[in-house]
Amino acid sequence: MVPGIQQRHVTARDGTRIGYQVRGEGPCVVLANGLGGTYLAFRHVYTALTGYKTICWDYRGLYTSGASADPRANTLPHQVDDLIDILAAEGVDDFVIAGWSMGVQVAFETVRRHPDRVKGLLAINGTYGKTFRTVMGSRLVGRTIPMLLRLIRAQAALASFATRRVATSEVMLRAMIRVGLVSSTVDLEVFRAIANGFQSIDWVIYSDLLTRLDEHDAEEVLASIGVPVTIVTGDRDLMTPPSTAEHIHRAIPQSRLVVIKGGTHYTPVEYPRVLIDEVGRWLDRIPGWERKAGAAEVRGA
Repeated sequence: MVPGIQQRHVTARDGTRIGYQVRGEGPCVVLANGLGGTYLAFRHVYTALTGYKTICWDYRGLYTSGASADPRANTLPHQVDDLIDILAAEGVDDFVIAGWSMGVQVAFETVRRHPDRVKGLLAINGTYGKTFRTVMGSRLVGRTIPMLLRLIRAQAALASFATRRVATSEVMLRAMIRVGLVSSTVDLEVFRAIANGFQSIDWVIYSDLLTRLDEHDAEEVLASIGVPVTIVTGDRDLMTPPSTAEHIHRAIPQSRLVVIKGGTHYTPVEYPRVLIDEVGRWLDRIPGWERKAGAAEVRGA
């Protein structure tokens, strides 16, 4: 579905086998995914990245990555360490990072731990930390989620069975559109491919990863970021509401905020032309990562 992708693996410093995807050559663009999908969530973003070395990876315990021997080793710093091990294997020093959903928190944690290496940051439908505090703009919902995650862990086998039955169901997709979790403009082919990946999810690991997101907080990092930053959100995003993006925008000096009318948490596969355009604008602000001649035609594809 993404031409030119190469699947590779690296052994992380704690022995965990991490799967990652590489495409192209040139200045490096890192794609930090959400928990809601594989590299396919960036299917349309790749269109703007011809002429760059693009690296994406699967978080430990998900998709092509193995689970860590230590069940406690699923924190945001562990995910960043995995990225750094991948970059070492690929011979990459400086890079820019684009994160979607959970990947935004990964990006901010990467800036905290490796500020001199990150030359630009694109935050798509994400937050800076304490994830449950901002879900649906409701503190009550935030307090309920930990209880639901404990239930999922206790009934992981049942959750896996249910996921296999409904992950690619047309009825489920239509229901998500009706309640506003996904826009009617969504690329159905890509969204089905993303949903299909959930059939292999280990719900014990997945629920633990979600819990770790709520333990993470990088708010104090925001004001110190001095590289080009673009923040993209949808005005119908229930998972990370526009108010969260606005808070990040106010905290990061000289950042650019883009609110997509009608967009939900899945804007990369709902409004690809907007995302492709914003990726290009963002790269043009970063010395050494500017688009080459001819990129405009690719951008509009």
